[in-house]
Amino acid sequence: MKKYIFLTLFAVMSFTISATAQSCCSSKEKTGCTKKSAPEETSSANVEAKVNLVSTVSSNTDKTEKFTVYGNCGMCEKTIENSLKDVEGVSEADWDKDTDEMTVTFNPDVITLDTIKQKIADVGYDSDTHRAKAEVYNSLPGCCQYERPKD
Repeated sequence: MKKYIFLTLFAVMSFTISATAQSCCSSKEKTGCTKKSAPEETSSANVEAKVNLVSTVSSNTDKTEKFTVYGNCGMCEKTIENSLKDVEGVSEADWDKDTDEMTVTFNPDVITLDTIKQKIADVGYDSDTHRAKAEVYNSLPGCCQYERPKD
């Protein structure tokens, strides 16, 4: 009986979380999906939780850098952050979709900032210094295809 109650509560909570966490790219019609323009005002209903991805324990030698990564939506955010999820030497990765600002904490003795930016470009997202290959960018979902900066 306890197992049945637990499974029922787990299913209800999972459904609730997934229903509220869907990105703009989840529907086949893409009707609510628009390219990013001016930043929106935030309200209590528009607040989102940030997930910091940790792949290694940070040390005293860790360095935090901020740089621009272009993207549009929550799906972009998930892909960009996940590109660094299991990367050795990266202890934290957070991309802000409203400002296009990427914040990465990493151990420079293990990985370089250049390598970090290349890993993001490898999944289709341009940064201030690295450009994604055209075929990778073109394979992104429509709502994730941001206006690319000029070469």
